[in-house]
Amino acid sequence: MALSFAKDIRPLFREEDVDCMSSYGVLLDDPAWMRVPANAQSVYGAVSNGSMPPGSPWPEEQVKTFKRWMDEGLAA
Repeated sequence: MALSFAKDIRPLFREEDVDCMSSYGVLLDDPAWMRVPANAQSVYGAVSNGSMPPGSPWPEEQVKTFKRWMDEGLAA
């Protein structure tokens, strides 16, 4: 089953992550912004290296889910 932003990716981000990153122009809750490949790649880089989200890096399974969503074509 294909992943979607609304069902599978948006729920990975806490509200505090969304609020924090929006001040930097990173719109974690905006599917149009997140579906731009360069934006998704930037977010993936941060979650995969543990620099985002602040305070508690994602478990490996969440990182893999995000990568899979990208590989599947960034579905809304």
